[in-house]
Amino acid sequence: MSNSIIKYFYYTNMSQFKKMNASRVFLLPGVLAAGVLMSACSLWGSSDSTALSSSEEVQIRPIRESFMAGQYDAVITQVTNTPTLSTGSVPLHTTALKYKAFSECLTEAKRSCASTFEQILTLNPNFTLLPAEKSHPSWGPVFERIQAEHQPGKITGPGTPAGGSITPIRPLTK
Repeated sequence: MSNSIIKYFYYTNMSQFKKMNASRVFLLPGVLAAGVLMSACSLWGSSDSTALSSSEEVQIRPIRESFMAGQYDAVITQVTNTPTLSTGSVPLHTTALKYKAFSECLTEAKRSCASTFEQILTLNPNFTLLPAEKSHPSWGPVFERIQAEHQPGKITGPGTPAGGSITPIRPLTK
């Protein structure tokens, strides 16, 4: 009789132990997945300067989905061939151009990427990328260079103001 009681407690406690370990096994990946999703939301969320209305969000959704699916050529084509994106509000236009620039950088079209960032900064000189976007190795450095060139009074080269005029150098005299 005492042997059966021991077996009962052993198997009951083991099943509880196994349940507890199983919940721990699923808890860690669940917490990690939630962290990844929250990071993704902050990466692709809107900042104050690019707040979109619900109808504009509907227009951007296919572009964002193509980008997230890795269809970068499709993003470039969609933004280029959708006239309502360029005639819409500045936040809509800059958001669409941002995805186009990201796609161009990822497809190694660095000149086109830089040109698109120039378009964005012409439309909105205060435009900035989110911190997670700025740190991206493909488009982050390109954007920072173009942004630095668009700052008024910023010297872009030795003796060359951002406007592109050349400062003459006085010849050395004895």
